[in-house]
Amino acid sequence: MNFNRKNNHKLKNKNNEKDLMILYSKETDKMISEVKIANDFFSRLMGLMFKGDADYPLLFNMKEKRKNRWESSIHSCFMRFELKLVFIDENNTVFEMADLKPWRYYVPKKAAKYIIEFSKEDFDEECIKLGDVIGLNTS
Repeated sequence: MNFNRKNNHKLKNKNNEKDLMILYSKETDKMISEVKIANDFFSRLMGLMFKGDADYPLLFNMKEKRKNRWESSIHSCFMRFELKLVFIDENNTVFEMADLKPWRYYVPKKAAKYIIEFSKEDFDEECIKLGDVIGLNTS
């Protein structure tokens, strides 16, 4: 897999390596980025709030099926930087992308299985596009 990101993030804490997964394109088999997984209530609640920057993009794993689009909404309260949001459906297909400034709220067009928060500054527009099929592997 090729690394296809503008800014290759360095591990700030080697203990976090086990918390990372590799996000890749199933169509090209190219690595998009390493991501941290938010799969419990507290990590989804906190997201990237209060952080000065994003060490890694954060993938929200919505384990329970979302009944409507409002349950896949994202807020940026207490954020210090702009986000690029990527919404992925139950078929692992990117169905929506949005920019979110601090202290705003965003509701996607439909419920999402996964949501990825990237720092907008670090997001490479060429690495993920609408309609892409996404995969995850352990790093």
